[in-house]
Amino acid sequence: PFNIASAVSLITAQRLARRLCSCKQPEPIAVDAFLAAGFAETDLNGWTPYRAVGCERCSGSGYKGRVGVYQVMPISEAIESIILAQGTALEIEAQAKREGVRTLREAGLMKVKQGLTSLDEILGCTNA
Repeated sequence: PFNIASAVSLITAQRLARRLCSCKQPEPIAVDAFLAAGFAETDLNGWTPYRAVGCERCSGSGYKGRVGVYQVMPISEAIESIILAQGTALEIEAQAKREGVRTLREAGLMKVKQGLTSLDEILGCTNA
């Protein structure tokens, strides 16, 4: 634990989600599905989610390219203390959450809100 705590300054996780093609179409908000995915009700106001459609440019898939989804966790003094005390992954995760570290799912939901990818794509490449 000491070597890890003293040598590591940042931990990152990455997933690549398919990027929606420009042929994307607005999709009515299915409130229950978006809430179940992790959106708050206030997140659903004032934006339009998109769905994959498919065209010649994307070979009918509705997706063209990839977009990175990242979780970045700096090793704070509090997290370092948990590591040195041989704390569990759940303890580290709880401390990271208190420090405002976004989960992969939360970062992915931001990409959905930006119109870069679909909710289905993020649900498929991240854990709840």
